[in-house]
Amino acid sequence: MSELVIYENNFDDHVVTFELITTRILIGSSPDNQLVLETNDIAPAHVSLENRHGYWILQDLGSELGTKVNGNQVVGPYHLANNDLIELGHIKLKFQHEVTTDTPTKETARIETTHEIEDIKGRVWLATVAGGTLAIISIILLILALAHYFHFLDIFALFP
Repeated sequence: MSELVIYENNFDDHVVTFELITTRILIGSSPDNQLVLETNDIAPAHVSLENRHGYWILQDLGSELGTKVNGNQVVGPYHLANNDLIELGHIKLKFQHEVTTDTPTKETARIETTHEIEDIKGRVWLATVAGGTLAIISIILLILALAHYFHFLDIFALFP
């Protein structure tokens, strides 16, 4: 189980606990987000939290003031650990992640990632073959058109 404990200004002003029950959470001031923080220093779409193979990844979505974790500015995806302190403006969110027996180990996550890479390689191969086939067909059509234009081969005279 994972949750965010939300504080405002300091740790005495505990606001609420938000349980992370879906695999992707959007946080910001817009009412379209799963977690809405209605303050001026929070962007409409400030950050996203995504559960990937049992690990939560935080990503700043280009907010003007940025996002900090444990006092450091976040640049790119950030792998959250238990008790990390996330700062969005003056709002502080403490990430709490209870490790259970269902939580994948790094070994399991690595194996699942390897399968995903193989799947991507298969799709890349298929796209490469399809692209190559289209390129060959285009070259043949170009050669036939040039041959007809320069009267090398009057193949188009066969068609009424």
